[in-house]
Amino acid sequence: MKFLISLALFACLTVVAVNALAGQSACRDPSEVGQTYPHHWDPSKYWFCEKLNEVAVEKDCPKDTAYMHLLKACIPWANWVWKKPENPPTVA
Repeated sequence: MKFLISLALFACLTVVAVNALAGQSACRDPSEVGQTYPHHWDPSKYWFCEKLNEVAVEKDCPKDTAYMHLLKACIPWANWVWKKPENPPTVA
């Protein structure tokens, strides 16, 4: 039983760590609300802060597009350029 509890705890901590590494915002600063942030692992996704103190929601770009943080928009893959991802002000 202790093994299962330990395994479940490890799984939860892993999910939290993965989201933080992916650039998910914690949306703890009022300036983050309504803002978008790049997903660090998948350019076809981005994070959107809907509400203060609720972690950002993962969103998908339309088909054949990628999120460009400098433009804060999903653009055609042909126009997308890789840029080193930066963390939002607060990380989940």
